[in-house]
Amino acid sequence: MSDQATFNGMTSASTASTRKGHSKALLRARLAFALLPLDFLAIAIGFSASSLTRFGTSWSNDSSVLVIATLLLYLICGSAMRAYSGMVLVSHTYTVSRSIGALAIASVTLATLLFLLKAGERFSRIEVAIGMLYAALALVVIRLLYVRYSRVRLEGALYSELVLRDGVLGSPQRAVPAIDVAAYFNVDCPGPEDYDRLAQVLGQVDRVIVECPAERRAAWAHVLKGMNVHAEVVAPELSDFHPMGIGRFANSPTLVIAQGPLGLRDRLMKRLFDTVFSGLAVLFFSPLLIFVALAIKLDSEGPVFFRQPRIGRQNRIFYVFKFRSMHVNQLDHGGTRSTQRGDPRVTRVGRIIRATSIDELPQLFNVLKGDMSVVGPRPHAIHSTAEDLLFWDIDSRYWQRHACKPGITGLAQVKGFRGATNYKRDLTDRVTADLEYLARWTLWNDILIIMRTFAVLVHKNAY
Repeated sequence: MSDQATFNGMTSASTASTRKGHSKALLRARLAFALLPLDFLAIAIGFSASSLTRFGTSWSNDSSVLVIATLLLYLICGSAMRAYSGMVLVSHTYTVSRSIGALAIASVTLATLLFLLKAGERFSRIEVAIGMLYAALALVVIRLLYVRYSRVRLEGALYSELVLRDGVLGSPQRAVPAIDVAAYFNVDCPGPEDYDRLAQVLGQVDRVIVECPAERRAAWAHVLKGMNVHAEVVAPELSDFHPMGIGRFANSPTLVIAQGPLGLRDRLMKRLFDTVFSGLAVLFFSPLLIFVALAIKLDSEGPVFFRQPRIGRQNRIFYVFKFRSMHVNQLDHGGTRSTQRGDPRVTRVGRIIRATSIDELPQLFNVLKGDMSVVGPRPHAIHSTAEDLLFWDIDSRYWQRHACKPGITGLAQVKGFRGATNYKRDLTDRVTADLEYLARWTLWNDILIIMRTFAVLVHKNAY
Protein backbone atom coordinates (compact mmCIF):
# COMPACT_ATOMS: atom_id res chain seq x y z
CA MET A 1 0.00 0.00 0.00
CA SER A 2 1.36 3.46 -0.87
CA ASP A 3 2.08 6.16 1.70
CA GLN A 4 -0.74 8.28 0.37
CA ALA A 5 -3.21 5.40 0.54
CA THR A 6 -2.09 4.63 4.05
CA PHE A 7 -2.55 8.24 5.10
CA ASN A 8 -5.95 8.35 3.41
CA GLY A 9 -6.94 5.25 5.36
CA MET A 10 -5.74 6.79 8.60
CA THR A 11 -7.57 9.98 7.76
CA SER A 12 -10.82 8.11 7.21
CA ALA A 13 -10.41 6.20 10.45
CA SER A 14 -9.57 9.33 12.38
CA THR A 15 -12.48 11.18 10.80
CA ALA A 16 -14.81 8.41 11.85
CA SER A 17 -13.39 8.33 15.37
CA THR A 18 -13.76 12.10 15.80
CA ARG A 19 -16.95 12.64 13.84
CA LYS A 20 -18.93 13.01 17.06
CA GLY A 21 -16.57 15.82 18.02
CA HIS A 22 -17.49 17.70 14.86
CA SER A 23 -20.86 18.71 16.32
CA LYS A 24 -19.69 19.46 19.85
CA ALA A 25 -19.80 23.23 19.33
CA LEU A 26 -23.43 23.05 18.24
CA LEU A 27 -24.15 20.40 20.85
CA ARG A 28 -22.77 22.60 23.61
CA ALA A 29 -24.96 25.47 22.45
CA ARG A 30 -28.06 23.27 22.30
CA LEU A 31 -27.42 21.80 25.74
CA ALA A 32 -26.86 25.24 27.26
CA PHE A 33 -29.98 26.64 25.58
CA ALA A 34 -32.03 23.70 26.89
CA LEU A 35 -31.24 24.85 30.43
CA LEU A 36 -33.48 27.89 29.97
CA PRO A 37 -36.82 26.03 30.05
CA LEU A 38 -35.49 23.75 32.79
CA ASP A 39 -34.63 26.74 34.98
CA PHE A 40 -38.08 28.18 34.23
CA LEU A 41 -39.58 24.86 35.33
CA ALA A 42 -37.59 24.92 38.58
CA ILE A 43 -38.73 28.44 39.44
CA ALA A 44 -42.34 27.61 38.53
CA ILE A 45 -42.21 24.49 40.71
CA GLY A 46 -40.83 26.56 43.57
CA PHE A 47 -43.60 29.15 43.57
CA SER A 48 -46.28 26.56 42.86
CA ALA A 49 -45.16 24.60 45.92
CA SER A 50 -45.01 27.83 47.92
CA SER A 51 -48.56 28.77 46.95
CA LEU A 52 -49.74 25.27 47.81
CA THR A 53 -48.01 25.43 51.19
CA ARG A 54 -49.24 28.93 52.00
CA PHE A 55 -52.74 29.07 50.51
CA GLY A 56 -53.65 25.46 49.72
CA THR A 57 -53.76 26.13 45.97
CA SER A 58 -51.03 25.27 43.47
CA TRP A 59 -51.27 28.51 41.52
CA SER A 60 -52.60 32.06 41.68
CA ASN A 61 -52.39 35.27 39.67
CA ASP A 62 -49.85 36.64 42.14
CA SER A 63 -47.79 33.50 41.69
CA SER A 64 -47.72 34.10 37.94
CA VAL A 65 -46.46 37.65 38.45
CA LEU A 66 -43.78 36.49 40.88
CA VAL A 67 -42.65 33.69 38.56
CA ILE A 68 -42.35 35.99 35.54
CA ALA A 69 -40.51 38.69 37.51
CA THR A 70 -38.18 36.16 39.13
CA LEU A 71 -37.48 34.44 35.83
CA LEU A 72 -36.59 37.70 34.07
CA LEU A 73 -34.29 38.77 36.90
CA TYR A 74 -32.79 35.30 37.09
CA LEU A 75 -32.00 35.23 33.38
CA ILE A 76 -30.26 38.61 33.61
CA CYS A 77 -28.27 37.59 36.68
CA GLY A 78 -27.58 34.14 35.27
CA SER A 79 -26.16 35.58 32.07
CA ALA A 80 -23.89 37.88 34.06
CA MET A 81 -22.74 35.01 36.31
CA ARG A 82 -22.13 32.60 33.39
CA ALA A 83 -24.89 30.24 34.51
CA TYR A 84 -25.19 29.10 30.89
CA SER A 85 -21.52 28.70 30.02
CA GLY A 86 -19.94 25.44 28.95
CA MET A 87 -18.67 24.53 32.43
CA VAL A 88 -22.20 24.24 33.83
CA LEU A 89 -22.71 21.26 31.52
CA VAL A 90 -19.96 19.14 33.07
CA SER A 91 -19.26 20.45 36.59
CA HIS A 92 -21.67 19.77 39.47
CA THR A 93 -20.09 22.43 41.69
CA TYR A 94 -19.97 25.09 38.97
CA THR A 95 -23.56 24.64 37.80
CA VAL A 96 -24.96 24.71 41.36
CA SER A 97 -22.92 27.73 42.48
CA ARG A 98 -23.75 29.76 39.36
CA SER A 99 -27.48 28.99 39.36
CA ILE A 100 -27.97 29.47 43.11
CA GLY A 101 -25.86 32.63 43.02
CA ALA A 102 -28.00 34.04 40.22
CA LEU A 103 -31.19 33.13 42.07
CA ALA A 104 -29.92 34.76 45.28
CA ILE A 105 -29.14 38.03 43.50
CA ALA A 106 -32.48 37.86 41.69
CA SER A 107 -34.24 37.36 45.06
CA VAL A 108 -32.59 40.41 46.61
CA THR A 109 -33.37 42.47 43.51
CA LEU A 110 -37.01 41.35 43.52
CA ALA A 111 -37.39 42.19 47.21
CA THR A 112 -35.89 45.64 46.58
CA LEU A 113 -38.24 46.28 43.65
CA LEU A 114 -41.30 45.21 45.66
CA PHE A 115 -40.26 47.61 48.42
CA LEU A 116 -39.60 50.53 46.06
CA LEU A 117 -42.87 49.93 44.19
CA LYS A 118 -44.71 49.62 47.51
CA ALA A 119 -46.11 46.28 46.38
CA GLY A 120 -45.23 44.43 49.57
CA GLU A 121 -48.87 44.40 50.75
CA ARG A 122 -50.06 42.64 47.60
CA PHE A 123 -47.54 39.83 47.77
CA SER A 124 -46.99 37.66 50.80
CA ARG A 125 -43.40 37.92 51.99
CA ILE A 126 -43.66 34.38 53.35
CA GLU A 127 -44.81 33.12 49.96
CA VAL A 128 -41.88 34.86 48.24
CA ALA A 129 -39.35 33.49 50.74
CA ILE A 130 -40.70 29.94 50.60
CA GLY A 131 -40.98 30.14 46.82
CA MET A 132 -37.33 31.14 46.49
CA LEU A 133 -36.30 28.31 48.82
CA TYR A 134 -38.27 25.70 46.88
CA ALA A 135 -37.01 27.14 43.60
CA ALA A 136 -33.42 26.83 44.85
CA LEU A 137 -33.98 23.19 45.81
CA ALA A 138 -35.58 22.46 42.44
CA LEU A 139 -32.71 24.21 40.63
CA VAL A 140 -30.13 22.10 42.47
CA VAL A 141 -31.90 18.82 41.70
CA ILE A 142 -32.63 19.62 38.05
CA ARG A 143 -29.15 21.03 37.36
CA LEU A 144 -27.37 18.08 38.96
CA LEU A 145 -29.43 15.63 36.93
CA TYR A 146 -28.80 17.69 33.80
CA VAL A 147 -25.03 17.54 34.33
CA ARG A 148 -25.25 13.74 34.30
CA TYR A 149 -27.23 13.89 31.07
CA SER A 150 -24.98 16.44 29.34
CA ARG A 151 -21.83 14.54 30.34
CA VAL A 152 -23.18 11.50 28.53
CA ARG A 153 -24.08 13.56 25.45
CA LEU A 154 -20.65 15.23 25.45
CA GLU A 155 -18.89 11.92 26.11
CA GLY A 156 -17.35 13.33 29.28
CA ALA A 157 -15.58 16.33 27.73
CA LEU A 158 -16.62 19.78 26.51
CA TYR A 159 -14.26 19.71 23.55
CA SER A 160 -13.06 17.13 21.04
CA GLU A 161 -9.29 16.91 20.70
CA LEU A 162 -6.75 15.37 18.34
CA VAL A 163 -2.98 14.94 18.69
CA LEU A 164 -0.71 15.18 15.63
CA ARG A 165 2.61 13.45 16.21
CA ASP A 166 5.47 14.44 13.97
CA GLY A 167 8.60 12.48 14.76
CA VAL A 168 8.02 12.01 18.50
CA LEU A 169 6.69 9.19 20.63
CA GLY A 170 3.31 9.78 22.20
CA SER A 171 2.40 9.25 25.82
CA PRO A 172 0.61 5.89 26.11
CA GLN A 173 -1.64 7.02 28.97
CA ARG A 174 -3.40 9.65 26.86
CA ALA A 175 -6.95 8.83 25.81
CA VAL A 176 -7.01 11.57 23.14
CA PRO A 177 -7.08 10.31 19.51
CA ALA A 178 -3.69 10.69 17.81
CA ILE A 179 -2.21 10.43 14.32
CA ASP A 180 1.44 9.94 13.38
CA VAL A 181 1.78 12.26 10.39
CA ALA A 182 5.57 12.43 9.94
CA ALA A 183 5.70 9.94 7.04
CA TYR A 184 2.59 11.19 5.28
CA PHE A 185 2.59 14.97 5.64
CA ASN A 186 5.64 17.06 4.78
CA VAL A 187 5.22 20.05 7.04
CA ASP A 188 8.20 21.86 5.46
CA CYS A 189 6.70 22.17 1.95
CA PRO A 190 3.12 20.83 1.84
CA GLY A 191 1.07 21.03 -1.33
CA PRO A 192 -2.66 21.52 -1.93
CA GLU A 193 -3.38 17.79 -1.59
CA ASP A 194 -1.52 17.67 1.71
CA TYR A 195 -3.51 20.58 3.10
CA ASP A 196 -6.75 19.00 1.90
CA ARG A 197 -6.03 15.69 3.65
CA LEU A 198 -5.06 17.49 6.83
CA ALA A 199 -8.20 19.61 6.70
CA GLN A 200 -10.37 16.49 6.52
CA VAL A 201 -9.08 15.54 9.96
CA LEU A 202 -8.74 18.92 11.63
CA GLY A 203 -12.20 19.98 10.51
CA GLN A 204 -13.66 17.39 12.86
CA VAL A 205 -12.18 18.60 16.13
CA ASP A 206 -12.31 21.61 18.46
CA ARG A 207 -8.65 21.51 19.46
CA VAL A 208 -5.50 20.10 17.87
CA ILE A 209 -2.23 19.50 19.71
CA VAL A 210 1.04 19.01 17.83
CA GLU A 211 3.91 16.99 19.28
CA CYS A 212 7.05 17.55 17.24
CA PRO A 213 10.79 18.31 17.61
CA ALA A 214 11.66 21.88 18.55
CA GLU A 215 13.09 22.67 15.11
CA ARG A 216 9.76 21.84 13.41
CA ARG A 217 7.46 23.89 15.65
CA ALA A 218 7.72 27.05 13.53
CA ALA A 219 6.73 25.09 10.41
CA TRP A 220 3.71 23.58 12.16
CA ALA A 221 2.72 27.01 13.47
CA HIS A 222 2.81 28.31 9.90
CA VAL A 223 0.68 25.41 8.65
CA LEU A 224 -1.96 25.55 11.40
CA LYS A 225 -2.54 29.30 11.37
CA GLY A 226 -4.71 28.90 8.27
CA MET A 227 -6.58 25.76 9.30
CA ASN A 228 -9.39 27.49 11.22
CA VAL A 229 -8.91 25.42 14.35
CA HIS A 230 -7.68 26.02 17.88
CA ALA A 231 -4.10 24.71 17.65
CA GLU A 232 -1.31 24.31 20.18
CA VAL A 233 2.26 23.05 20.01
CA VAL A 234 3.69 21.03 22.90
CA ALA A 235 6.85 22.55 24.44
CA PRO A 236 7.80 20.30 27.39
CA GLU A 237 10.96 22.25 28.22
CA LEU A 238 8.73 25.09 29.47
CA SER A 239 7.27 22.93 32.25
CA ASP A 240 9.66 24.32 34.85
CA PHE A 241 8.41 27.87 34.16
CA HIS A 242 4.70 27.03 34.60
CA PRO A 243 3.82 29.73 32.02
CA MET A 244 0.37 31.34 32.10
CA GLY A 245 0.46 32.82 28.61
CA ILE A 246 2.49 34.67 26.02
CA GLY A 247 3.35 38.35 26.25
CA ARG A 248 5.60 40.74 24.34
CA PHE A 249 8.48 43.05 25.21
CA ALA A 250 10.54 45.10 22.74
CA ASN A 251 9.11 43.16 19.77
CA SER A 252 10.10 39.83 21.34
CA PRO A 253 7.70 37.23 22.77
CA THR A 254 7.81 36.59 26.51
CA LEU A 255 6.43 33.90 28.79
CA VAL A 256 3.84 35.16 31.25
CA ILE A 257 4.79 33.29 34.42
CA ALA A 258 2.80 35.26 37.01
CA GLN A 259 0.00 37.75 37.29
CA GLY A 260 -2.30 38.98 39.98
CA PRO A 261 -5.08 36.47 40.64
CA LEU A 262 -7.71 39.19 40.22
CA GLY A 263 -8.26 41.69 37.45
CA LEU A 264 -9.03 45.36 38.10
CA ARG A 265 -12.81 44.82 38.05
CA ASP A 266 -12.59 41.89 40.48
CA ARG A 267 -10.26 43.82 42.81
CA LEU A 268 -12.70 46.73 42.88
CA MET A 269 -15.61 44.39 43.64
CA LYS A 270 -13.67 42.65 46.40
CA ARG A 271 -12.51 45.93 47.93
CA LEU A 272 -16.04 47.36 47.87
CA PHE A 273 -17.38 44.21 49.50
CA ASP A 274 -14.60 44.28 52.13
CA THR A 275 -15.24 47.91 53.00
CA VAL A 276 -19.01 47.55 53.31
CA PHE A 277 -18.87 44.23 55.16
CA SER A 278 -16.15 45.22 57.64
CA GLY A 279 -17.75 48.63 58.27
CA LEU A 280 -21.11 47.05 59.07
CA ALA A 281 -19.40 44.35 61.14
CA VAL A 282 -17.60 46.96 63.27
CA LEU A 283 -20.90 48.70 63.97
CA PHE A 284 -22.65 45.41 64.74
CA PHE A 285 -19.90 44.07 67.01
CA SER A 286 -19.06 47.41 68.69
CA PRO A 287 -20.75 46.45 72.01
CA LEU A 288 -18.80 43.16 72.03
CA LEU A 289 -15.55 44.93 71.12
CA ILE A 290 -15.97 47.36 74.01
CA PHE A 291 -16.89 44.57 76.45
CA VAL A 292 -13.89 42.42 75.48
CA ALA A 293 -11.54 45.42 75.72
CA LEU A 294 -12.74 46.11 79.27
CA ALA A 295 -12.41 42.43 80.20
CA ILE A 296 -8.82 42.28 78.94
CA LYS A 297 -7.91 45.46 80.82
CA LEU A 298 -9.39 44.14 84.07
CA ASP A 299 -7.92 40.65 83.71
CA SER A 300 -4.24 41.51 83.24
CA GLU A 301 -1.86 44.41 82.89
CA GLY A 302 -0.93 45.66 79.45
CA PRO A 303 -2.51 47.05 76.28
CA VAL A 304 -5.84 45.84 74.93
CA PHE A 305 -4.53 45.22 71.43
CA PHE A 306 -1.60 43.17 70.24
CA ARG A 307 0.21 44.28 67.07
CA GLN A 308 2.27 41.59 65.37
CA PRO A 309 4.22 41.75 62.10
CA ARG A 310 2.75 39.39 59.49
CA ILE A 311 3.47 38.62 55.84
CA GLY A 312 0.85 40.22 53.59
CA ARG A 313 0.14 40.84 49.95
CA GLN A 314 3.18 40.86 47.64
CA ASN A 315 5.13 39.40 50.61
CA ARG A 316 5.15 42.79 52.32
CA ILE A 317 5.23 42.95 56.10
CA PHE A 318 2.32 44.67 57.86
CA TYR A 319 1.08 44.79 61.46
CA VAL A 320 -2.04 42.81 62.26
CA PHE A 321 -4.39 43.86 65.08
CA LYS A 322 -5.61 41.30 67.60
CA PHE A 323 -7.03 41.41 71.08
CA ARG A 324 -4.20 40.64 73.48
CA SER A 325 -4.67 37.11 74.78
CA MET A 326 -1.28 36.55 76.48
CA HIS A 327 0.47 38.08 79.45
CA VAL A 328 2.26 41.20 78.27
CA ASN A 329 5.73 39.98 79.34
CA GLN A 330 5.29 36.74 77.37
CA LEU A 331 4.08 38.07 74.03
CA ASP A 332 5.62 36.44 70.97
CA HIS A 333 5.95 39.16 68.33
CA GLY A 334 7.92 36.99 65.90
CA GLY A 335 5.68 33.95 66.13
CA THR A 336 8.61 31.62 66.82
CA ARG A 337 6.56 29.51 69.24
CA SER A 338 3.10 28.21 68.35
CA THR A 339 0.44 28.37 71.02
CA GLN A 340 -0.16 24.96 72.58
CA ARG A 341 -3.14 23.55 74.44
CA GLY A 342 -2.99 24.77 78.04
CA ASP A 343 -0.29 27.32 77.16
CA PRO A 344 0.66 29.19 80.39
CA ARG A 345 1.25 32.38 78.40
CA VAL A 346 -2.48 32.72 77.68
CA THR A 347 -4.60 34.75 80.12
CA ARG A 348 -8.00 33.73 81.48
CA VAL A 349 -9.84 36.06 79.12
CA GLY A 350 -7.42 35.06 76.38
CA ARG A 351 -8.51 31.40 76.56
CA ILE A 352 -12.11 32.41 75.97
CA ILE A 353 -11.52 34.83 73.11
CA ARG A 354 -9.05 32.48 71.40
CA ALA A 355 -11.42 29.50 71.64
CA THR A 356 -14.24 31.54 70.07
CA SER A 357 -12.03 33.42 67.56
CA ILE A 358 -13.13 36.73 69.12
CA ASP A 359 -9.46 37.72 69.38
CA GLU A 360 -9.44 38.06 65.58
CA LEU A 361 -12.22 40.71 65.44
CA PRO A 362 -9.86 43.74 65.54
CA GLN A 363 -8.59 42.61 62.14
CA LEU A 364 -11.73 44.27 60.79
CA PHE A 365 -9.75 47.49 61.22
CA ASN A 366 -6.94 45.97 59.10
CA VAL A 367 -9.57 45.37 56.41
CA LEU A 368 -10.81 48.95 56.57
CA LYS A 369 -7.21 50.13 56.45
CA GLY A 370 -6.59 48.06 53.31
CA ASP A 371 -3.94 45.68 54.67
CA MET A 372 -6.30 42.71 54.71
CA SER A 373 -9.45 41.33 53.13
CA VAL A 374 -12.37 39.62 54.82
CA VAL A 375 -11.56 36.39 52.97
CA GLY A 376 -8.10 35.30 51.87
CA PRO A 377 -5.09 33.27 52.98
CA ARG A 378 -4.46 33.75 56.70
CA PRO A 379 -1.37 35.91 57.35
CA HIS A 380 1.43 34.12 59.19
CA ALA A 381 3.97 35.49 61.65
CA ILE A 382 7.32 36.03 59.98
CA HIS A 383 9.17 33.39 62.02
CA SER A 384 6.49 30.69 62.10
CA THR A 385 7.81 27.12 62.00
CA ALA A 386 6.70 23.51 61.77
CA GLU A 387 9.01 20.76 62.96
CA ASP A 388 11.62 23.49 63.61
CA LEU A 389 11.63 24.53 59.94
CA LEU A 390 10.50 27.90 58.60
CA PHE A 391 7.36 27.71 56.49
CA TRP A 392 9.10 28.62 53.24
CA ASP A 393 11.71 25.92 53.82
CA ILE A 394 8.93 23.32 54.07
CA ASP A 395 6.94 24.20 50.96
CA SER A 396 8.40 26.16 48.05
CA ARG A 397 4.86 27.25 47.09
CA TYR A 398 4.57 29.22 50.33
CA TRP A 399 5.39 32.62 48.80
CA GLN A 400 2.80 32.14 46.04
CA ARG A 401 -0.06 32.33 48.55
CA HIS A 402 0.69 36.04 49.04
CA ALA A 403 -0.50 37.03 45.57
CA CYS A 404 -3.60 38.58 47.15
CA LYS A 405 -4.44 40.26 50.44
CA PRO A 406 -4.53 38.01 53.50
CA GLY A 407 -7.91 37.41 55.09
CA ILE A 408 -9.59 37.21 58.47
CA THR A 409 -10.92 33.85 57.34
CA GLY A 410 -10.14 31.66 54.37
CA LEU A 411 -10.67 28.36 52.62
CA ALA A 412 -8.02 26.67 54.76
CA GLN A 413 -9.82 27.71 57.94
CA VAL A 414 -13.25 26.44 56.89
CA LYS A 415 -11.63 23.16 55.86
CA GLY A 416 -10.36 22.77 59.41
CA PHE A 417 -6.69 23.63 58.79
CA ARG A 418 -6.09 25.94 61.73
CA GLY A 419 -4.33 25.96 65.08
CA ALA A 420 -0.70 25.13 65.82
CA THR A 421 1.57 23.94 63.00
CA ASN A 422 3.24 21.06 64.80
CA TYR A 423 3.94 19.06 61.66
CA LYS A 424 4.94 19.84 58.08
CA ARG A 425 1.61 18.48 56.87
CA ASP A 426 -0.17 21.20 58.86
CA LEU A 427 1.55 23.80 56.68
CA THR A 428 1.29 22.05 53.31
CA ASP A 429 -2.45 21.46 53.78
CA ARG A 430 -2.96 25.19 54.35
CA VAL A 431 -0.81 26.22 51.41
CA THR A 432 -2.70 23.83 49.12
CA ALA A 433 -6.04 25.24 50.25
CA ASP A 434 -4.81 28.83 49.87
CA LEU A 435 -3.62 28.24 46.30
CA GLU A 436 -6.94 26.55 45.51
CA TYR A 437 -8.71 29.68 46.77
CA LEU A 438 -6.56 31.92 44.55
CA ALA A 439 -7.16 29.76 41.48
CA ARG A 440 -10.94 29.64 41.92
CA TRP A 441 -11.73 33.08 43.33
CA THR A 442 -15.19 34.51 42.87
CA LEU A 443 -17.13 36.94 45.04
CA TRP A 444 -19.73 34.22 45.53
CA ASN A 445 -17.05 31.86 46.88
CA ASP A 446 -16.03 34.58 49.36
CA ILE A 447 -19.63 34.78 50.58
CA LEU A 448 -19.82 31.00 50.95
CA ILE A 449 -16.57 30.95 52.95
CA ILE A 450 -17.91 33.64 55.28
CA MET A 451 -21.08 31.60 55.82
CA ARG A 452 -19.05 28.44 56.47
CA THR A 453 -16.82 30.32 58.92
CA PHE A 454 -19.64 30.56 61.47
CA ALA A 455 -19.59 26.76 61.70
CA VAL A 456 -15.90 26.71 62.73
CA LEU A 457 -15.72 29.71 65.05
CA VAL A 458 -15.39 27.25 67.92
CA HIS A 459 -12.84 24.66 66.83
CA LYS A 460 -10.90 21.93 68.61
CA ASN A 461 -7.63 23.45 67.35
CA ALA A 462 -8.44 26.95 68.62
CA TYR A 463 -6.59 27.50 71.92
